Amino acid sequence: MKQVALKKYLIQIAEKLTPESTLEDVYEQLSLLSDIDESEQQEKNGETLSQKDVQTMSREWLR
Repeated sequence: MKQVALKKYLIQIAEKLTPESTLEDVYEQLSLLSDIDESEQQEKNGETLSQKDVQTMSREWLR
């Protein structure tokens, strides 16, 4: 994750913190935002599977 994205994500998370928030809550949100960022980048790079590909692969996995 780029430092610019990290800072942006931390600011977003900090704005939503409540007195009951824990460090684990922050980590979970940061992890989620990072995963979304990574998924969007994979989509831009054409690194996705079609529904048909997934169905074919899953049939092979379930044998």
